[in-house]
Amino acid sequence: MAPHVVAATKVRGRVEAMIADHALLTAFQPIRSLDSGSVIGAEALSRFLSSPGNSPEAWFAEAESVGLGLELEIAALETALSAARGVPPFVYVAFNVSPGLCLDPRLVQLLSGAGVPARRIVLEVTERHPVLDYGPLAAALSGLRRDGIGIAVDDAGAGFASMRHILQLKPDVIKLDRNIIAGIDSDLGQRALGAAMVGFATQIGAVLVAEGIETFQELEAAADLGMSAGQGFLLGRPTVRPEDWTSWREKPALKGRPWRANEAADG
Repeated sequence: MAPHVVAATKVRGRVEAMIADHALLTAFQPIRSLDSGSVIGAEALSRFLSSPGNSPEAWFAEAESVGLGLELEIAALETALSAARGVPPFVYVAFNVSPGLCLDPRLVQLLSGAGVPARRIVLEVTERHPVLDYGPLAAALSGLRRDGIGIAVDDAGAGFASMRHILQLKPDVIKLDRNIIAGIDSDLGQRALGAAMVGFATQIGAVLVAEGIETFQELEAAADLGMSAGQGFLLGRPTVRPEDWTSWREKPALKGRPWRANEAADG
């Protein structure tokens, strides 16, 4: 048997065992209002119990290489949705989903049976694969929106693909890439781009989340520019501990959709 076939067989076996054994955990990283400092959301991040040397990105890449990308993604989403029931009810939860999963009928089934209200769910559309035809994807996301689910585009400003995502998908939430936030307090070009993104988000009615905030100076600069929410190590690291999630119970439940800043303010 050819070496590449042997290697692929081993990879498939590892991924299939991971899925069969449910050897995944979910960490949640808080997303905070830059106005009040309160936790308004949390991003679900997969953690794998086997082979700790392999990053989550490596697991998903290996699964994709042997045609099991969607299967692993579904297993990770099932785990995250189950864990999300332990997150306080006023906090929205963001789940990463590929364009391929958005088009898979199993996604609607998973979300409808998750036990998490639709208004608390935000789907972050990832860029693992290029989108050749936005029509079917936009239609699928439109149906989810009608159910009350929010749509986010991640890593905005990182490249052309993310901006095309924004223009085509018209997201409810725009997550501004760490490359723009890092050093935004001292770099005039980054500040100008950040201000432009604030204006753009306002024009299309989207919530802007600054990702990767790691210093007080970056936090202050993002808030001064009018960014409504932030995420990063300074504001809270990812954690798999349910007792950490429940510690976010510092604000009463909000009306409307918690990822929609103006509705949260009215609650």
